[in-house]
Amino acid sequence: MPKARTQAGATRFFGVRFTEGEIALLDRFREERSLPNRSEAVRDLVRARAPAVPGSIELPATLRNELEELVEDGYAADLPGLIEAVLSLGLRELVRTHTEGLPAMRAHARAVRDRRAGRRRADHEGRELLER
Repeated sequence: MPKARTQAGATRFFGVRFTEGEIALLDRFREERSLPNRSEAVRDLVRARAPAVPGSIELPATLRNELEELVEDGYAADLPGLIEAVLSLGLRELVRTHTEGLPAMRAHARAVRDRRAGRRRADHEGRELLER
C-alpha cells in the first residue's frame, strides 16, 4: 500500500518515543483531522505551533488569483498594496455600517417590538372585554 507523501517532501527523520497514552491522543488527533498517518499528524501539530511570520499570510488559491488579476488590471501597484486597499475599503464599510446602519436597524427593531407589544396589549384587552 503506497504511503501518503507530504507536499514538500520530508528531508530528515526525527524519531520520538511515545507512551501508549500519547499514541492514543495522537491517533485521536489524526482521526479528527482526517490525516493519513501519524507523521502528518505530528507535522500538523508542529505547523500549528509555529509562530506566524510577520507580513506573510496564506490565501486560498482562488482569492489569490482574483487579487493578482486586480493588480494586473492596475488597481494597485503590487499585491501588498492591493490587500491594504481592500482592508481599508472593508474597514470603511464596516465603520459606515456600524455608525449608520446599526442605529437604523436598532430603531427599526424597537419600532417592530413596540408595534408587536401594542398588538398583544390590544388583543389582551379585547379578550378581557369579551369575557365580561
